[in-house]
Amino acid sequence: MSVTDVPKYEQVKRSLVKEIHTGRWSPGSAFPSESQLLQRYKVSRPTLIRSLQELVRDGYLYREQGRGTFVADLSKKTRSETVAVFISNEVAKLSGDAREVQLRIINGIQSALGQGRPAMAVRQAQPDQIDQGTKWFLDQTQPGMALVIEPSFNPALVRELQDRGWNTWALNEPCPGCNSVFIDQDAAGYLATKHLLDEGCRRVAILNGPLNTYWGFEARQQGYLRAIEEAGLEVDQALIRNGLHAIDSEAGRAMFRDLLDAGVIPDGVVGASDAKAMGAIAAAQEAGLSIPGDIRFVSIDNTLADRSDPPLSAVAMPFSQLGEQAVVNAALVLKPGNNSVQMNMQICLQPTLVKR
Repeated sequence: MSVTDVPKYEQVKRSLVKEIHTGRWSPGSAFPSESQLLQRYKVSRPTLIRSLQELVRDGYLYREQGRGTFVADLSKKTRSETVAVFISNEVAKLSGDAREVQLRIINGIQSALGQGRPAMAVRQAQPDQIDQGTKWFLDQTQPGMALVIEPSFNPALVRELQDRGWNTWALNEPCPGCNSVFIDQDAAGYLATKHLLDEGCRRVAILNGPLNTYWGFEARQQGYLRAIEEAGLEVDQALIRNGLHAIDSEAGRAMFRDLLDAGVIPDGVVGASDAKAMGAIAAAQEAGLSIPGDIRFVSIDNTLADRSDPPLSAVAMPFSQLGEQAVVNAALVLKPGNNSVQMNMQICLQPTLVKR
């Protein structure tokens, strides 16, 4: 839905809500007069009056007879807003690692909200459009905290939330122009590769995901290349495999077999997910390779790695902390007059290596 499809009164309301949240007017200060707002927005008086009435109804403004309209203290406002979590409906259908990642992020959100938390609505949205279900939800819900998981699936949704006055945060992906909490994916690729190099491996392969579907796969590959070059080794493109589903163990099995069919025998393998690494381990065992005698494995995520046989070392990604940090910092932004909180924050969390 484009901005021009939104009623004029709603456009004015969203603009004023956004300015109130960013502290343009301090609590208790006089709000601009109708004549000033009419001149600014170039709308009819009935349109403006409806906008102001809704702002009073929603608790952003209050009126005193004979004195005028004033800005409410939002810290004393009873906040009944919903905490909305948006995720691609395509990602929501996935299983394995991807499902576990979603659950950990959402658990982190719930943990940070704590007891007596506001209602949390997890919304599945279609990629690249504002679908009717999402539009209905936004039309019916008072703006509050909006957390969008991997927002590149729908940049228009992020803009729509911001335009409507939602306190919008991107999770698990940096998002220009929006507060973001994400994980250092380059560091994840580097840690995994360096672990194998430190174990004596010199022909380390990476079984990555499709680079065009998720920014983290490209970043992980850059970390892999950095570790290889830092060790003084030449990069062998035959050891780099990109593509196939990121979280599917059968994809890991197929990618490892592809290496063997091409005559490429690595002594170490970085799996872009636990499931992919576990599938590759199965293929190696089927080929008669000894683990860890002939080949060593490490994965990225650490959501399923503890279930592997033989044991699988993994780079642990702090998915729960993504949700926690987003909620904590979003709550700070909501505090009026908190000048220490910057907008467009980019919070990067660090992964850690778990040896098994």
